Formats: sequence, C-alpha cells, structure tokens
Amino acid sequence: MKPSWIILGAGLCLLGGCTHNGVTGGNVPCGPEGDCLPGYLCKTGICVDAPEPTGCDLSGPEYLGWPDDSDLEPNDHPNLALALPCGDDGVVTHPADYAARCPTRQNYTNGYMNLVICPDGEQDFFAIYLLDGETVSFSVLYQYSYTRDVDARVWRWDEDLRDWSDDVAVGLSTNDNEQLTVSTATGSQNPPGWYYLQVFGKTPEDANFYTVAFTLNGSPN
Repeated sequence: MKPSWIILGAGLCLLGGCTHNGVTGGNVPCGPEGDCLPGYLCKTGICVDAPEPTGCDLSGPEYLGWPDDSDLEPNDHPNLALALPCGDDGVVTHPADYAARCPTRQNYTNGYMNLVICPDGEQDFFAIYLLDGETVSFSVLYQYSYTRDVDARVWRWDEDLRDWSDDVAVGLSTNDNEQLTVSTATGSQNPPGWYYLQVFGKTPEDANFYTVAFTLNGSPN
C-alpha cells in the first residue's frame, strides 16, 4: 500500500499523488514528457499504478514448438495494454505525425500473429483509440480443444469516471475463434476514446496460441 504522503527532495506527495522535478506520481497529470515516478505509468495523461507483470512459463514438454511472444510483454493488465498498429491516440494528440505513419483509417486491417495465452490465468490486453462514428472488428483466431479454450471481451475506458466500464463486446464461445465488433456510431451509446481487447483462457488451466486481427472502418466525417 502506498503512503498517503511522502517527502521526496523538492517534491511533495499528497493523497497518493506527487511531483518531483517535473515527474509525477499517482492520480495526477503526467510530466511534460509523459513521465511518472517509479511504480507509476502514464495513461491518457494521468499517472496510474504500474502493475507487476505475471510472466509466462512454457517450459513444459506439452508446449514444445509454441511461439514466443515475450517481445510484446508485459501486456497482461489494461494499464500495460499494447496499442494496436495505428490504434494509438496520436490521431488526436499529434495528427500530422499520425497521418505520416497511418495515411488512412478506412478499411485498415492489421494485427499480431504467434501470441500466447499461458496457463495459470495469464491474459493479454490490446488497446485502440476510436474516433466518433468508427467501427472496429476484432478476430481472435485459434484452434479449440480441451484445455485450449480462448475467450475475449472488449472494455471501455470511462474518461469521466477514470475507471473501466462494463464490457461492450464479448466472445465466449466453445469452438474455434472469437469475433467481436465495437462501434462509436450514433446510437451505439459508445463514446469515442480508448477501447481494450482482453484475451484470456476460459479457465486458469486453459492455454493456447492465437492471432489477433482487426479491421478499422474509419469515420465518415
């Protein structure tokens, strides 16, 4: 448990938030370069707790030949979510730079292959920033078998509450693959902002390798 206040040189931390030489702690705005104190990370401009990654043990012979996705880890908590290609909020914070990297959001398809859900309840999170009037379709591709059932859901970050909303799409089948779609179109009741795809085993004993693919149909505006 973090103390309610501490003195750090020239910095004063109160009620879980602190500043030291322009670097900030929890529940206060990030520093000018997105900096936060150790134990925190910058999320949507606010320093939040940096959770400890759970790790992944695939040393058993039953996992021989499975892919290694350690280069994308840790992404096993929403605060550690991996932004999908062209799915970052640079589209609103740095539009010129974003346009150079990602010339279009119309029918844009991308994703990641050779991902792994480990046993013991490991999970993966991926993030995408949606503009008003956009739709994203996710495909979580895997081969189902006993103890290899993968599920998925999409959560929304509530900017007003500074908290996670209830899931806005779920894929809980007991066969191959999961398909989920999220829209911010008029009438969807989903505002623009960050959305998080969570991929996990149906039980703590379930483990498998998979692919995440997504198609973004851009705003008509």
